Amino acid sequence: MKRTVFVILILSLAMGIPLMVFDFLYRGESEFRVPEDMEQLVVDLDSADRTEELLLERDLIVPSMVELFMQSDTEGLKRLKLVSEGELLGRREPRVDFFIQRYTGPQAAFVSLMLAPGKYAIYLNSQREAGQLAIGYRETPMEPAEFERLFKIHRGDLSNPPVGYREVYSADLADLDMQEEVIYSISQSSGQDLGLAIYTSATQGTVSVDFVGSTSSFLGLVNTEHRICDQLVLSLSPGEYQVRLTCQDADGQLYVFLKEAR
Repeated sequence: MKRTVFVILILSLAMGIPLMVFDFLYRGESEFRVPEDMEQLVVDLDSADRTEELLLERDLIVPSMVELFMQSDTEGLKRLKLVSEGELLGRREPRVDFFIQRYTGPQAAFVSLMLAPGKYAIYLNSQREAGQLAIGYRETPMEPAEFERLFKIHRGDLSNPPVGYREVYSADLADLDMQEEVIYSISQSSGQDLGLAIYTSATQGTVSVDFVGSTSSFLGLVNTEHRICDQLVLSLSPGEYQVRLTCQDADGQLYVFLKEAR
């Protein structure tokens, strides 16, 4: 479950679903650069308009981390929808809607999902236009104990941090009215890795947690639609960093845990 992320920008797109849109170091001629260890699906968008067209259906025998890597060489907006028979940890409903624009070369959209056993399917809605959509997908079985810990968080028992993480903030969100207020500050005298785990059980109102610094910013790490950010490892340069909370008309709780390199 440990993920090291080198991200240029995190966007909170329609439906409140955070996608990571990033640049990665790669030299080559191909417009599509799906990682070699992913299965790849390429869709010809020039053949027809598509409405809820089934692109992929898979059956997970065990709880798994499902990662999607998406690129397209067309400007038109493509809406992809993932629907799962099993529970989708950290989400209110077992479905995710996200939107793909033109991402080619070193630019791509990436999403990582934790799925319970069962079938899942990916559907496409798009207008006919000359070009293609490339989707890479990877399924990684989760350790049973790790899935059980995250499933408890999914069901509202938020005080279940990973081993080695300490609590730096917790609050009941009801009646809180905050706009990008600092809830924790970090001073880095030298470059090092920092682990973040942020969980909320909020299902209504506005909730957003941002990590903001002089050299790096990560926005919308959790919200009411995406409630688990687990073991996000950031490679930080020296400087000052803040965890900021925006909250209004919300319910539930929020927990923030931190792990510093030793």
